[in-house]
Amino acid sequence: MARKKRGQGVVLDSFLDIMTCMLGVLMLMILLTGVDAAQIKVLIPTPIAHSSDKKQVFIECREDQLFLVPVAELRQLAQKELNDISQEAGGDMTQLLSRLAESSARTAEYKVDLTYALLGKFAIVSLPGAKGYRLLDTSKEKATDWYGRILTTLDGEKEMLTFLVRDDSFTVFKRARGLAWARKIEVSYELLDSEEPVKFGLGGSRSMAQ
Repeated sequence: MARKKRGQGVVLDSFLDIMTCMLGVLMLMILLTGVDAAQIKVLIPTPIAHSSDKKQVFIECREDQLFLVPVAELRQLAQKELNDISQEAGGDMTQLLSRLAESSARTAEYKVDLTYALLGKFAIVSLPGAKGYRLLDTSKEKATDWYGRILTTLDGEKEMLTFLVRDDSFTVFKRARGLAWARKIEVSYELLDSEEPVKFGLGGSRSMAQ
């Protein structure tokens, strides 16, 4: 009488080896994630697009220096120049455009590009060669120094600092921000390319996130 052949059993050795390797990899990933999480530092965020009722005091960080942006003064100079141009043009649009391109209101560190007035804005352009304030050592900054005076006179209940940070000056921004935080002063900032003008509304309000 012929014997029936038994079916061959399924060999699971290779499958078990693969599962063991996968479990080992998962365990290694869990351990590395735990180590990384233990080393994470808590960072206090500084908002870019900031919504606040406080008056903004603008400081530009450029060429590793600090510049106070005189918004009110520039707004007055620009408005006066625009009024003069409008009267001289007498409704002639061609002459108006020509005069806007040729004219500018300026201080020692900034000039206003009046062509942006057609868009309901005025754009502040940094003048080359202007000298700002170099904040090198925050531990030595006194209340009588340039930046120290700004922090001392600023009313933290009604005013805040907004830093306009060029891409070459993040280090000086962090120093200035640290001193402001130490005095409980509210801070926001915007990142700008090295050649990008600072655009404000004609009323002096900052056009955010451009």
